[in-house]
Formats: sequence, C-alpha cells, structure tokens
Amino acid sequence: MVMEGDCSDLPFAEDYSTWSDSFLKSFLEEPGCSSYGWGPLQVYPAQTEILRQDTPSDAVYFMKSGAVKLTWVDPHGREVIAGLRHRNWLTGAPAVLLEKPYSFTITTLTRCELRCISAKNFLALTRTNTEFAMHVMKLLSREIFDRGKKLVMLGCVSAADRLKYLLSTFVAVHARTSRKGVKLHLPLKHKELAQMLAVTPEHLSRLMKELEQKRCIRREKDGSIVLNPSCFE
Repeated sequence: MVMEGDCSDLPFAEDYSTWSDSFLKSFLEEPGCSSYGWGPLQVYPAQTEILRQDTPSDAVYFMKSGAVKLTWVDPHGREVIAGLRHRNWLTGAPAVLLEKPYSFTITTLTRCELRCISAKNFLALTRTNTEFAMHVMKLLSREIFDRGKKLVMLGCVSAADRLKYLLSTFVAVHARTSRKGVKLHLPLKHKELAQMLAVTPEHLSRLMKELEQKRCIRREKDGSIVLNPSCFE
C-alpha cells in the first residue's frame, strides 16, 4: 500500500503554456480566426454560467484569459467540483468530439475572455486541419495526465502538500508579485477549496493556520493570501 509521503517528489504545478501560446498566436488571434468560424472575443464577468450539464453540445469555447470551474450535480442535487480550467483551454471540446451532451456545468470564477465556435465548425477543423487536431489531442492528453496525477496525490500526498500544490497552480494565472511576496486572490470559496482537496472545511482551516505558522502564507484583511515563494519551490 502506498502511504502518505511516499510521493513527496511528485512535481508541483507545471507550465504547459509555451507550446500552447505559440500555436494560438498564429491560429486563434484576429484576423485569421474568423475564417475558421470562431466568433468575436466576448467578456464574461465572474459567476456567469457558460455551459450547463446534460444540455446538447452545440459549441466549444476558447479561453483567452480567466478561470472557470467544472461542476457536476448528481440525481439528488449534490454538486461536486470536477476541476478548474484556465487560459488557452478549449471548454466543451470533449462533449462535442463525442457528440454527447455536456458532462459538466461550466461557470466563470473570474472575469473571462472567451471566443466561441459552433460544434459543426469545430468538428470540421479537427478533420481538415492537422495542426489544430494535434493541438486538441495535446490538450485532452494533458487533461488525462492531470487527472491521473490528482488521483495519485490523493493516495500518497499529505493534505498540506495538496493545498500547497493547489495554491501554486493559481499563481501563474491569478497572482501578482509585490515586495511582500506573491499576492493571490483565490477565486474559490472556502468550502469549494476544501472539496477540491478532499478534506472538510474545518480541516482546511487547520491547514491554512499551519501554513501561516510556518510563514508559508499570510492572510490579508481583504481575503487575499501572500505566499512565501520559498515554500512552494
């Protein structure tokens, strides 16, 4: 049996943006993207529902900036956060490729810039444009890889290290650097963060307090968190 701590060398947040950025700059920026069927860039405020679970998959959204959460509701009405997605993601692509209803409800956590394409045009692109098809394959492979890593972490990484890992994944997208450290405004509620870590809200409060005592984080009055970069290396 694998015990907590045996996977302490598991890597923290990785940067997948390099290969994605180079592709998207040449393919999903104006003026060329409209010729493939992509709509204009639209701004969505936080807490806007983009897609709804179990509705027909008729569109895919490219995330130029921001963050969204994927939630799933069971027949009894209980909601579970299935994951988060950040910039350069193609939201709704798996359902469209499988020609099935959307599996999750997609809601913006922050202000997002999104570009939409119809399912018909998206499928046509995957059939006729090899470069685009390869990019979609990389994104979906990344999703499989990340889900596998998350399962491993639940089994052999302590809750404290899972919290540090999750905080580190937000840094590149949501943090800003100051003389005091890396300041982060978490787009998740306390209960949602606990759910993603598979701990109770009470235990999450204890974990946050422990990180404060170790001077890894400092919580500000405005709800933001200042991270000590040396604790997240």
